[in-house]
Amino acid sequence: MPLASNTIKGDRLRFYIKLLVYSTIALSLVFLDLKQHTFAPVKEKLSSLEVVVNESFRPLKDWLEDFSSHFASNVELVRENEELKNAQIYSEVRLQKLASIERRLEELQSLLKLRNQSPNGMHAVTVIAASNSPYDQWLRVQFTREAPIKPGDYLVETKGLVGQVISVEDAQAFVRLVSDQRASVHVQVLRTGFRAVLFGRGKYNSLELKFVPEEVDIKVDDILVTTGMGGRHPYGIPVGKVISVDPDRTSTFSRIIVQSLASPSSTNSFIALTGPIGDDLYPLDKSK
Repeated sequence: MPLASNTIKGDRLRFYIKLLVYSTIALSLVFLDLKQHTFAPVKEKLSSLEVVVNESFRPLKDWLEDFSSHFASNVELVRENEELKNAQIYSEVRLQKLASIERRLEELQSLLKLRNQSPNGMHAVTVIAASNSPYDQWLRVQFTREAPIKPGDYLVETKGLVGQVISVEDAQAFVRLVSDQRASVHVQVLRTGFRAVLFGRGKYNSLELKFVPEEVDIKVDDILVTTGMGGRHPYGIPVGKVISVDPDRTSTFSRIIVQSLASPSSTNSFIALTGPIGDDLYPLDKSK
């Protein structure tokens, strides 16, 4: 143990002696530089070297600064573009809402005008459910309890016939659309007066005029209206427009496809015909 302690003490003594010698040399050099400017040439050379180095790396420094500025600008542009995109989406949503409200107001104004033509036999109904099946075409509508709506009544909108009430429960009614494959309605060709039966095809707004001989004068764009036969609805309610007339190779009848004029899937309110209504419910210009 005494030997180890002497070794440690010797190492410490040598360390302190070296520290004293180096400190003395450093102070001497500083003193000489202050008095005689001994290191001035060295400082000048070092300064010149620093200038050369700075000049050599200036392009790289400038490029780094430009790149940093460009990157920051791009980040800012991306942020601004994102804000503008979000603002545009918000504006488009608001415009679509405003357009929807405007269409709704026009729809209600048209229905009100239609209802005012015969207020005793017409009642407003509102859609609360609709079929999502390609084969069953129906609506469920709601109305005020005072409205005398019953099975057999017809639903119309400003463009024409929508469907027929099948059942009523409380203040709700189940309506079968004219495009349902189980639906049929007696119609008349407005241009010629020819009468036939129009059937639903089970597809959206798609109807078919069946059992029409090939020699009958029916053309594309002919308008079909209700005949008023049976007394269940007035004459002249627009039902559909002929979109194709083709010969049926398996029979002597024509295959006549008709498009429904009413658009039940894009309308929320309709009118139910519940009583005697005059034949002037739909002026001829409405069916064109």
